[in-house]
Amino acid sequence: MPDRTRQGTAEVAPRVEVLPAASPSLDLFAQVTAAKRARLQSTSGVRGTLNKMGFRLGLSPEEIRTEERRVRIRRQLTATYQIAVMSVKGGVGRTTTAATLGSTFSSLRPDRVAAIDANPDFGDLATRTSRHPYGLTLRDLAQTRDLDAFSAVQSFTSITDADLAVIASPWSTEAVEPLHGAEFAAGVDILRRHYNLLLVDCGTGVLDSVTNRALHSSDAVVVVTPATVGGVKGAVATLNWLNSHGLQHLVAKAIVAIVHHQPAKPIVEVERIEELFATVQRPTCVVPYDAHLAEGAEIDLRLVGKDALLAFEELAAWLSDGFPDYLAGGTSARGGWR
Repeated sequence: MPDRTRQGTAEVAPRVEVLPAASPSLDLFAQVTAAKRARLQSTSGVRGTLNKMGFRLGLSPEEIRTEERRVRIRRQLTATYQIAVMSVKGGVGRTTTAATLGSTFSSLRPDRVAAIDANPDFGDLATRTSRHPYGLTLRDLAQTRDLDAFSAVQSFTSITDADLAVIASPWSTEAVEPLHGAEFAAGVDILRRHYNLLLVDCGTGVLDSVTNRALHSSDAVVVVTPATVGGVKGAVATLNWLNSHGLQHLVAKAIVAIVHHQPAKPIVEVERIEELFATVQRPTCVVPYDAHLAEGAEIDLRLVGKDALLAFEELAAWLSDGFPDYLAGGTSARGGWR
């Protein structure tokens, strides 16, 4: 007969240890988990083809780099982070860069990303992304009161296929007054309450009130330049201007985007341009010519070539490396979402 203990009128069976409650049992569980853990399998190239035939090959080195790059892009933000995209010359691809970079972020990040057209003279960010169905602009957003709900704020934006929220410039052929700095500041203050990442497509005039407000409220900057002597001089002048006007924090996080506008090899050697900016410890990102981006119409990431997509992912990853350190409790010095 098994040994029983009596407690009141009910019989209670003695306690039986299934496994000893010692640390070696935890090590055993860890080994079992590691042995049974699933792993990602390659879906492209030769490895992907072999996997379709029944093989179980892991990720290729290129796929591993892609995963690591996208983890960087998805880095968590603890406060609203604002990136200004600027150039002192027109027609260099600034708006195209802002639109494609914003779409890259929004397609890979789980939070809210918005692109703002802050060009007071000829803002055409909506042309490269998505037009608002009712023509609402940043000015309309800035002049509206009691916008507490996200749905109310989102109604002033147009949403692209990449889930990028776009706030258009009030510029039009009928406009009689350009966007001014106070309007930009009021609109951005509303957006900061609801969006995690803001990209600002600045105008070419660094002295106009809108660009000045945009730069002083930004945390990082992308300086866009074509692969020409004039373009490089403009990029250098831009960085020098930022440095001499109390915006050293932007210079410290500035990335120079060298954009190719023609499929032919540029006259200026890009390697020399990269070496030039390397001397002042500023990273560069070379954006290759892409037929879809060169069309001048709405940008669809699904139509952008592989090389250009890679360049914009690398640019987004480098910018994400500059996000405040979540573990260290870092926050943006220029505002946060609530």
